[in-house]
Amino acid sequence: MSTTSPLRNTAHSEVRLLAREDRDDAVDVLARGFAEEPGNRALYPDPSVRRAIWDLGARQALDETIRLGSVHAAIVDGEVAALALWHPPGVRPSRVIDRARHLRQSLPEAPTILRGIPGAARTAAPHALPALRMARARNAAVKRVSRGPTWHLAFLATLPEHRGKGLARRLLNRQLDRCDEDRLPVWLETTDPVNPPIYERFGFKTIVHIADAAWLPGFWVMRRDPR
Repeated sequence: MSTTSPLRNTAHSEVRLLAREDRDDAVDVLARGFAEEPGNRALYPDPSVRRAIWDLGARQALDETIRLGSVHAAIVDGEVAALALWHPPGVRPSRVIDRARHLRQSLPEAPTILRGIPGAARTAAPHALPALRMARARNAAVKRVSRGPTWHLAFLATLPEHRGKGLARRLLNRQLDRCDEDRLPVWLETTDPVNPPIYERFGFKTIVHIADAAWLPGFWVMRRDPR
C-alpha cells in the first residue's frame, strides 16, 4: 500500500504516515478531539482541565505509537487535520521510560490538572460499584476481541473544522484495506454513543455493550473481521 493517497473533496490533501516534525500539531488534533467526549466533559467540566489532561495523554499516546510507524495522518493544506493511531499485532506500546518522561513534561500543567481532581472524585465516587463492574467487563471483552494476531484502533480524531470531509473514512479505509489483505481482524473501544453506528458502516460489530458504565454514557467494545 502506498504511503500517500489523495482525499476526496479536499484540496491540497494527502494521507501519510505521521512525521515526527508534525508531532505538536498532532497533539493538538488528538487533545481537541477527545477532550470534548461526553465522558470527559462529565468528569472534568472545566475546559482548561480537560485540555491539560488530554495534552498529556495525547503526547504519551503519540510518542508511543509514532515509533511503531503506525500513526496515519490526513494532511490538509500542509497541516494535520485528522489522525488514526493503530497498534500492530502483538504490540504493547506503553513503556515505563516513556511514562516517566511524560510525567516530567507534564510538570508545568500539574497545577491545572490537580485543580480538576476534587471535582472528578466527587463525580466518580457515587459510581464506584458500576465503574468496578465496567472495568471487569471491559477487560474480559478486550481479552476476547484481541485474541490472536489483531490490530487495535487506539484513537481516531478529526479537527472540528475538518469534519464532514471524509478524512476519518479515508484514514480507516487505508488501514482496513491492509487488514483485509493480511486477513487480520481489528478491534476498538469507545465511550461515545455516536461512534458505534459509524464504525458499523466499516464492518465493525459490537461484541460487548456496557450500558451501566458509571458516569459514561456507555461503553462499547467492537471488532471487525477481515473481508
